Amino acid sequence: MSKPTYIAAIDIGTHSIIGAIAEKLPNKTIKILGIEETITRPNAVVEGCVKDINSVLFEIKTLCKKLTNQTNIRINKLYLYSSGLTKDNNYKEWELLFANVNGKRKESLSFIATPNLLTSKADLFLTPAEQNNGGLFIDMGAGSTSYILRTKGEKDVKGMVNIGGFLISNDLTYKGLSFEYAEKLKKKLGNAQPHKLEFPNKYISLKPEGPFDINQSISLHDLSTMIEDRVNDTARKILSKLMKTGLLSSSDCKIVLSGGACLLKNLPEWYAEKTHLEVRIADAINVINNDELSQSCNKPKYHTLLSMLLMGTEDCRSEKRSSWRPFGGFNTTNINNRLDDVMGYIFE
Repeated sequence: MSKPTYIAAIDIGTHSIIGAIAEKLPNKTIKILGIEETITRPNAVVEGCVKDINSVLFEIKTLCKKLTNQTNIRINKLYLYSSGLTKDNNYKEWELLFANVNGKRKESLSFIATPNLLTSKADLFLTPAEQNNGGLFIDMGAGSTSYILRTKGEKDVKGMVNIGGFLISNDLTYKGLSFEYAEKLKKKLGNAQPHKLEFPNKYISLKPEGPFDINQSISLHDLSTMIEDRVNDTARKILSKLMKTGLLSSSDCKIVLSGGACLLKNLPEWYAEKTHLEVRIADAINVINNDELSQSCNKPKYHTLLSMLLMGTEDCRSEKRSSWRPFGGFNTTNINNRLDDVMGYIFE
């Protein structure tokens, strides 16, 4: 019987850093054995690009320790992804820095780059029919939005725009709100289609956090209009380029949305209304095991991580065993001698 293959991966995002260890199963699916997540430190990652390497490496080391404790699997390799860091030589520099982050004891870990992840995600989330007739995969992150258009017989068209879910929340801070409160407001009450609001004139009372403690309010319509403006900016930058290719002209073409920011209320409906194409949220149900933990990871914000785990081929588990042995060995004479030494010292 062949040994199982364990894949460890970490997705470095503007909003959060997520890590997981999974077992690759014979039926070409994965079983999630452990998953950990932490909020990215402010300004450590901007628009998907790592700006504070030491801060990110500290979080990676912390996540690795938590994953080891959760799964009892020690790793010495790690698939790593950030939209702004995809070259092998950058990862080699990271490996050297990683060994000296937060502590005197050096810990080695090899980083494996995943530069063609967007292509892999298109392979994973677009159905065969969508790949043949035309499928536009849009990955909406907190700091940036990536896209890839695939049509049979044509070269993939892909790109990235520096607009993500965080920019919408940042727009709301002009009212004096904290960024964290603006994020919650967007997720709970935001809507990409203001004309579909049931109570557009309902006002939300806001209490800004800052030097000027002034109560303000905003209507649901105004809130959703601000959100729609950013959605429109993102879509225009993507669709204007693709429309020129003529590849989106077919009514058989589908749009598939992924990434944490794609869960904004009525966002699929907004894209469908503007493009007159069928739109759906990406689903990983066919590539993950049916156990509870694996199924809980079938969320858009985890889809990049799932792609890495599925794409990985190198076993990341370390076979290294601890060299520590109690009392210098396991023979009875050694143990008795040590006990005599200890007892003698206590009763001197």
